[in-house]
Amino acid sequence: MKNTLKTLLIATLIISLSACKDDESTPEPPAVNFLFADPISEKAYGFGDTVHINGVITFDNELHGYELNIHSEHFDSTVHTVHNHEDGKTIHVHSHWVNDLTHHTDMTLTIDALTDHDGTKGTKVIHFHCHPM
Repeated sequence: MKNTLKTLLIATLIISLSACKDDESTPEPPAVNFLFADPISEKAYGFGDTVHINGVITFDNELHGYELNIHSEHFDSTVHTVHNHEDGKTIHVHSHWVNDLTHHTDMTLTIDALTDHDGTKGTKVIHFHCHPM
């Protein structure tokens, strides 16, 4: 009876320990860092004003470029697009778009930093407004 109890206790202990293995999950990839001076979030731009897009994207590993898209909510359309394939840990972004819209509209600037050639990316969104006058 003692041997059976010992064997049962040891078997229970072995099963318990094997069930407590650490979960081997995939580590989180490093974050892409965005530092943009322009455009200023929520700023209003008049007709004919130049919307400057100036900033820096950094990443612990190598970046493989970026894409900029300015989208008009009123017209539900993209009014400006830039694709730049540039490799490096730091990428300086300089672009501009002139407001030529004829209606008040909320705008969304989406900046996608490409972290590999398979479509993985980090994203920053800046909202601003355009006036027709």
